[in-house]
Amino acid sequence: MTDSLDEPQRRMGWRGWTLVGVIAVLLVGGVVWGVLANNSASPADPGASTSPGPTPTPQPSEFETPSPGATDGVAKPDSGDEVPIDEPAPAVEGVVAEVTAIESTTAGNDIPGEPSGPAIQVTVRLTNGSDEPVDTAGANVTMTYGGDDRLPASGVTGEGTTLWPASIPAGGQADAIFQFAVPSSPDGDVRVIVDILAAAPNVVFVGPRP
Repeated sequence: MTDSLDEPQRRMGWRGWTLVGVIAVLLVGGVVWGVLANNSASPADPGASTSPGPTPTPQPSEFETPSPGATDGVAKPDSGDEVPIDEPAPAVEGVVAEVTAIESTTAGNDIPGEPSGPAIQVTVRLTNGSDEPVDTAGANVTMTYGGDDRLPASGVTGEGTTLWPASIPAGGQADAIFQFAVPSSPDGDVRVIVDILAAAPNVVFVGPRP
C-alpha cells in the first residue's frame, strides 16, 4: 500500500522539477536577451575620442580665372573758342549748333519742393548735315552767369522744357528747350554750354543776359 502511494508522489515530484527547470531556463534567457538589447541600444560613450577623417586634397580648377579687361577712359576735350550767342557753331562732325532763342522767364515750382523765381529759357537747335544719324541720347545743355565769374545756373523743370530725340537723322534738325534759375543779380554775360558727345569738345555760346 505504501509503495502504491509513493509512486504518484515520485511522478509528481519529477514533473515539478522539470517545470521549474524550464521556467528557470526561460528566465535566464530573458535576462540575457534584455542585457544584450540594452547594450546595443545605448549611445556611444561621449567621452570616447573619435579621430577625424583624412582632409581631402584640393583639386586644381579646370578653368583659369580670367583677368579683368582693361577699359580706356574717355577724356573730354577742352572746349573750343567761345562763340557769340547769336551765331551758329560746329559741334561734332557735320553737326551745327545754334541758340535760336534766349529770354527771361519765371520758372520752377512744377515739382513739389522746387522753388520758383527768375530764370532764363534757352532754345538750342542741332542740324545734322552729315550722311549718318548723330547720337543725341546723352546730349545736354548747361549755363553759367555772372560774366567771368561763371557761376553755375541750376536747371529747372518747366512746362515748356523739351529734350532732343535719341538721334537726329542725316539731313534733319531738332530743337530742345532748357530753363535755368538765374537770380536778378549779378549782371554780366551768360554762357550756354552745349555738350553733345563725350568724345567731342563742348560748344560755348557767350552773350548778354536777356
